[in-house]
Amino acid sequence: MAKQEKYIRDVSAKAADTVAEKSRNKVEALLEDQPSHTDRLPPTPVPTLFDDAPVAPSTPTGEDTFPLDEPEAPKASKAEQEPAPRPERVSTVRTSVLPGFGSPGFKLFQLLLGGVLLGFGLFFNFSDTDAEGASFMSIAFLVVAFLILSYEVIMDGLSKLVRLKVLDSDVLVTIATIGGIFIGQFPASTAAMFLYVLAGFLTSLNAAHSDALFGALEDFEVDQVLVHRDGGFMAVSPEKVWPGETILVRENELIPIDGYVAGGSATLDTVLLSGDTALKNVIAGDKVSAGMVVASEELQLVTTASYEDSTAQKVIDFMYDDSAAESREGEFDRKFSTAFGIVVLVLGLGLGIVPSLLTGDWHQWMRIGFTFMILAGSAELLLHNPLIFENGLGTAFYNGVLVRGDGPLETLGNAEKVVFNKTGTLTKGEPDIIDMIPAEGYTSALLLELAAKAEALSAHRIAECIVKAYGKPIDKNTLANFTEVPGLGVSVYVNGHRVVAGNVRCMLAEGIDVRESHQAGNKLHVAVDQKYIGCIVTSDNARRDAADAVEELHALGLEHVTMLTGGARGPSKLLAEELSIDEIGSELAPEDKKAALQTFAGNLSKNGTLVFVGDGIKDAALLDFADEGVALGAYRSAGVLDTVDTVIIPEAPSRVPKLLRTARRAFRLARANTVTTIVLKAAVMILTVVGLVSLWAAAAVTLVSAILTAIGCRSIRAGWDKEKK
Repeated sequence: MAKQEKYIRDVSAKAADTVAEKSRNKVEALLEDQPSHTDRLPPTPVPTLFDDAPVAPSTPTGEDTFPLDEPEAPKASKAEQEPAPRPERVSTVRTSVLPGFGSPGFKLFQLLLGGVLLGFGLFFNFSDTDAEGASFMSIAFLVVAFLILSYEVIMDGLSKLVRLKVLDSDVLVTIATIGGIFIGQFPASTAAMFLYVLAGFLTSLNAAHSDALFGALEDFEVDQVLVHRDGGFMAVSPEKVWPGETILVRENELIPIDGYVAGGSATLDTVLLSGDTALKNVIAGDKVSAGMVVASEELQLVTTASYEDSTAQKVIDFMYDDSAAESREGEFDRKFSTAFGIVVLVLGLGLGIVPSLLTGDWHQWMRIGFTFMILAGSAELLLHNPLIFENGLGTAFYNGVLVRGDGPLETLGNAEKVVFNKTGTLTKGEPDIIDMIPAEGYTSALLLELAAKAEALSAHRIAECIVKAYGKPIDKNTLANFTEVPGLGVSVYVNGHRVVAGNVRCMLAEGIDVRESHQAGNKLHVAVDQKYIGCIVTSDNARRDAADAVEELHALGLEHVTMLTGGARGPSKLLAEELSIDEIGSELAPEDKKAALQTFAGNLSKNGTLVFVGDGIKDAALLDFADEGVALGAYRSAGVLDTVDTVIIPEAPSRVPKLLRTARRAFRLARANTVTTIVLKAAVMILTVVGLVSLWAAAAVTLVSAILTAIGCRSIRAGWDKEKK
């Protein structure tokens, strides 16, 4: 909830200003003591700064040449290689939950038929008329019902028993219920099997819902690609298409491989990758990513990657990957399940055999032993938390957020401090020039030209903005000895003259007097041969949902939302006030941002975590340093899917609080499910020892846990957009 009066604490005073003197010395060393600046002198000056016949210093080998990237020719042996097999499931967590249960439809048929026969069997069992006939009819109905219900469980159980998987749920439930049949516990054994299969049916429904959440992954797969070979287009396996080949993508088809448009124009649907429902128009030369859909016309593309290395396949591999750390909750559940199964199995055998030998009452004590086996057999079944985790991951994926496993999801759920990078995260990352202020004696045209040539070799967003605004081709052969210091600026020799472009700190380190302007915006100051030329003012607008993101984070109880930026303090503070951000750090170099994160991490509680949200382009080190780094936008920065565990595909910061809320809900429900299950099982164990509980009552605990899991999973799926009251 936004506050009427927002006090913004400038954390740069704590994180960056503490190293101000050291940073200034380092800046001077970087900008003044570089060999390219001092040891290497420019050639003899020419009459004017930019002549038609430029005189440039010699270019160091391999440093200032910019050859075009050419695709590598495929190796001959590569055509024979098969792609690496991908795991069968989106996640491995569900493979151990319910080994013996098939599709929900088949289980429903078993339940309906078996349940009807079980009902008849129980009716005749409690009938007072014709007791002998009623007993026979009851046994007949119960045995047939048992066989129908237990067929798949018994077959799987016996198969696993042969492979010595003695603690598998199917194995132990099979032994317990068949043993109950042999000692005459027909109603209890059949009812126990019915409840076990019913629990499995509910679990399979949850699994099916989870699979549906991940259904978009299937949209990224293609069977064949039309590639231009031997004078025409032929259909080949996508794995056999190499970088540099031309492929044809027709209307309503998925672009299978990253590339650029070789000719023509078309409209693309990018919703699978960007989350943006607006169509995108592309023309010759535009870059396209695998996962986009050609909505109109058809395109010929030149591939820039292999099928396996394309964006869509990276998304699939990301979701199949289970290399992330396991959550503490999941680790506890797994260890508890194993230990509980062993303990209860030993107790069950002891309670069934030892007292029977001493008392001779095999019927009573074996019933108790088989009841304990039901509890042991359902140990892994009772802990349904892996399905809760998977529904949390699936809900996030369905809404455009990729999370690599339950470990990162737990870290997000424990978030105590959220820090945003500014440019490209809270802002659009597409700055525009709003003013040019040339120094006396110079023109705006010369100022823009100098700035564009200085920034021509930089990948910074402001550099791209200035070069685009200049709009004229820049001969890179006239540029030499380019140097860039992150967070400060750039320098380059242009036709023998040293041009420096950067912020105020950069100019001060160069010993250049700056005429500061009070106009809001990011200022790029330009100087040539130590003479100040002027400054260009740029502005980057906030994303339309940035304010909503901060407000929702406040509603979650995170009252110290922070923004870090290398931009000027003035416009950063104005943006912070606009978005109701609590703390800002401005004019920060990358190392200053890391120092700020270190400070924040040291102030967290024992279980609290630090979450940093960036765009993955210039802040990879910060994303890696935080307890959990969240990258905004999956296809704009190459390799982001390989470096972080959480990626928000749409460039929408409002997904951050929704993700945190979903993670919190998932682990809160999982913890409640664990506690409830343990309490119920302990109670049933005690009641079993005193003879008050039978097989079916033990199996009922399994059903209760499955019902709780189903409710929890539904709550997670329905709660993504639910506002916190």
